[in-house]
Amino acid sequence: MARRIRNLAAPTEFGRWVLHAACLALVLTVMPGGAIAADKIVLQLHREPQFEFAGYYAALWKGFYRDAGLDVEIKPGAPPGATPIDPVREVTERRAQFGTGSSQLLIRTAQGLPLLLLAPIFSTERHCSLLPRRWRFLRSPCAAQCQDRALSAEQLPRCRAARGAAQRRDRSGQAEIRVDRTRQAIAALADHRIDAVIGSAWEFPWQARERSVALKPYDFAFRPEFYGDGLFALQRFANADPATTERFRTASIKGWEYALQHPDEIAARIVTELPVQVPVSDPAGFARYQSEVARKLARFPEVPLGQSNPERWSGIKQSLIVIGAISRPVDLDAFIYKPDPVAGASPIAWSC
Repeated sequence: MARRIRNLAAPTEFGRWVLHAACLALVLTVMPGGAIAADKIVLQLHREPQFEFAGYYAALWKGFYRDAGLDVEIKPGAPPGATPIDPVREVTERRAQFGTGSSQLLIRTAQGLPLLLLAPIFSTERHCSLLPRRWRFLRSPCAAQCQDRALSAEQLPRCRAARGAAQRRDRSGQAEIRVDRTRQAIAALADHRIDAVIGSAWEFPWQARERSVALKPYDFAFRPEFYGDGLFALQRFANADPATTERFRTASIKGWEYALQHPDEIAARIVTELPVQVPVSDPAGFARYQSEVARKLARFPEVPLGQSNPERWSGIKQSLIVIGAISRPVDLDAFIYKPDPVAGASPIAWSC
């Protein structure tokens, strides 16, 4: 029997339209900006939404994640008074692909969690600041040190005022050191129920100003200086999907560059689009204040965002070993992300 061969006729006008639509759909699927191809990503923050995380929100609002082919959900940390959300746990249990955290990430890595520091955003820690109300009443062994010079990381554990656990009198019985780290500390300080607070530069100075509480800021000196908040993921996730990891990191840094160069715009959107969690009477002024804190901690633009110095991290590790926070070795080569030399070459300068 003769085999029938079917001749394909030239496509009709309708056929050409269908073919064009199919090709367009395929292109959108593979293009980085195509919504169809967007990878679902969850970023878990370690605190409530505020300018401390402005760069990630800027990357979302300005479309940097979308342009990188990412469909990103930013999950905020717990509000004040609620049970804290642990980004490390969220990431390790795969409810989030990325998270934010501080130098504590090195401690968690030493505890056996394979974390990968993708990008330190703040070049210096939102360090615990001892904000004394009346140093002249303190007679503790470390009071003179706290007044006259900075404490080293080695001296810090021996300072009762710094630890915040002591409610004891000295031998003369003339002074009692009471230190509070809670979010109600400013009110307690104003009411003379405590003598000092150990708090965060993100909130306490502003809250104290609103209550007309005169503070004498004191910053503990860590040598080497600790990094502040940064972006992290699991090592196995980054190894399994290096392209998504690099795209998310690059878009996040791009968002931070935009936020720090357009602080008023992003601060205004934070106030209008995100729930206010920190109790302040002037949310707009508070957001602007935090934008100044962010710039100082990031040391932007002098220090490139996301830059991580292995030698500095080695010093941080040694400091944590000295104070007993780390007892196991940490592989810094595995902990510190090495960005693609092309994608992470230099910061992007944005203009209006």
